[in-house]
Amino acid sequence: MVVVPMLEPAHTRHALDLACRLAAERGARVLVVAPLFVEWELPLDAHFHAEEDALRAELARERAVAESYGISAHGKLVRARHGQLGRAVADVAEDVRASLIVVGAGVDSQRGFRRPFSRDVWSVLNDAPCPVLIDTGAPRAHARAVA
Repeated sequence: MVVVPMLEPAHTRHALDLACRLAAERGARVLVVAPLFVEWELPLDAHFHAEEDALRAELARERAVAESYGISAHGKLVRARHGQLGRAVADVAEDVRASLIVVGAGVDSQRGFRRPFSRDVWSVLNDAPCPVLIDTGAPRAHARAVA
């Protein structure tokens, strides 16, 4: 099982493409994880019906992309606080016995080499129960424009 958390849409799509190619080569499945970020002042189980519906629709689109590679794909919605996505992703990865987590993340050069990724990406790296592959590649549309 390969787990792909949804972060920035363009980078997530690129990471999902990579995860699907890896899964197809190895006969693995893909689980796309959609985080619902809950503000600190609210309880983690607060009602967010509209946001959940939007995330479920996005999960359905990402699952369809994954299934176009001929692999089995599933989606899961998780709740997390900003900067603590890693624990939620780690719990999901442990539950499904994931062999790999693929995260799509752009490098923010303004943060320097010490912290080139967002807090959420770092939290996934810190809490992951299995190897994590960070896909920093440019989204395809950008890559074509540059080429």
